[in-house]
Amino acid sequence: MKNPRIAFIGAGSYGFTFRLMVDILSFEALQDSEIVFMDIDRSRLDNLKIIIDEYLAKTGCSVRNIIYTLDLEKALEGCNFVINLVKIGLLGAVDSDMQIPKKYGLNQTIGDTSGIAGVFRGLRTMPFCEKMLKLIEKNSSQDVVVLNYTNPQAMLVMYAASVSKVPFIGLCHSVQGTTKTIAKYLDIPYDELDYDCAGINHMAWITKLERNGEDIYPLFRNLVKERGIYSSGKNDDDDVVAKLGPTRLDMLNRTGYMVTESSTHFAEYVPYYLRTRELADKYLVEIDKYSFFAKRKENNYKAILDKAVKHELPNYERSVEYGPQILNSLVTNIPCKVYANFINRGLITNLPEFSAVEVKSLVDRSGVHPCIYGDLPTQLAALNRMEINVHQLAVEAMLKHDRRYVYWALMMDPLTHSVLDIDQIENVVDELIKVHSEYLKGYLC
Repeated sequence: MKNPRIAFIGAGSYGFTFRLMVDILSFEALQDSEIVFMDIDRSRLDNLKIIIDEYLAKTGCSVRNIIYTLDLEKALEGCNFVINLVKIGLLGAVDSDMQIPKKYGLNQTIGDTSGIAGVFRGLRTMPFCEKMLKLIEKNSSQDVVVLNYTNPQAMLVMYAASVSKVPFIGLCHSVQGTTKTIAKYLDIPYDELDYDCAGINHMAWITKLERNGEDIYPLFRNLVKERGIYSSGKNDDDDVVAKLGPTRLDMLNRTGYMVTESSTHFAEYVPYYLRTRELADKYLVEIDKYSFFAKRKENNYKAILDKAVKHELPNYERSVEYGPQILNSLVTNIPCKVYANFINRGLITNLPEFSAVEVKSLVDRSGVHPCIYGDLPTQLAALNRMEINVHQLAVEAMLKHDRRYVYWALMMDPLTHSVLDIDQIENVVDELIKVHSEYLKGYLC
């Protein structure tokens, strides 16, 4: 494929757009692309243009054409690839998702994947994804691939498959991040670590760890038991124990396998670490961590903008993000291996067929091809199925336009039902549907 057209939707994203653009420009074959940046906020697009223009001037890179637009339909016209980065409702909506349940005694940490906050982020985002996919079908004569970075990954992949045939592939960086930290913990070069991973997004499991053909999982398990689940207190960039964190190191000790999501985030997906303040304190789970991360991303972006204005942008290396690697393989036919989220359809044989799973995938010009994994260890599949129940019911709520499915989704959610009774669950759902009526009208009322 020559001269692909790549559309960034939600391009004002503080955390992803510039980083992904740096990676795209690092591939020679992608420098002939036409790039479209679309967002609903003109000031964010203006700031992005300052940064991109300065980066192009500094590096000497060029692309065929760059377009900045507020018009979604215009952005999608004739595109080959779509990178979805939207956050529907922005921080204000997320704050409601976190603070309203807190009135009833339920604390959350990040709130973007499951639980009450994750479900409502999904409910708000599904109508936008449907609109985007229908516009792609209407305006594009060629095959289009959507690379989705927006959470909740699993619910959106499932919903997209229910309303459109446009390939909608979920991407994350938790597999790369976790395996890099494990290599550092074991003090071995990352390129010598051979691993396998499977599960659902933010609850995938590292099921194989090898070096030079030798199983080093026993070494990893033994070291964790010797060193314990708590860090020495440094909690800096070199503190790999802190990066792995107490809840998932505890889960490794109990199930035998490492989960891919951070310790604070993982605590939201199970009923063991966050249902009381005492447990949260014991396992060092930071409540309402989402606001800290949001402010940090904003400050980091402001720092990049300031450097761009002063012509002081630093040099950037290619990141671990899979999206640009996928684009390069689709354009050049140079293969790569990634982890991505797809509808199951037999990929993980002891998880439901119509669930979204995260598995190893091979990419070439013909597409992104998920690999069959087989059976997960039973205890891991059981933990995944608890979350999948929530995902499936939340998706059905939007497909059937029935709020009862939202009640049922959160009745199934492990953390929610460990803290709230059924009446409280229904009250929270009713209150949040009312708060988010702007995004849910026509679907839930």
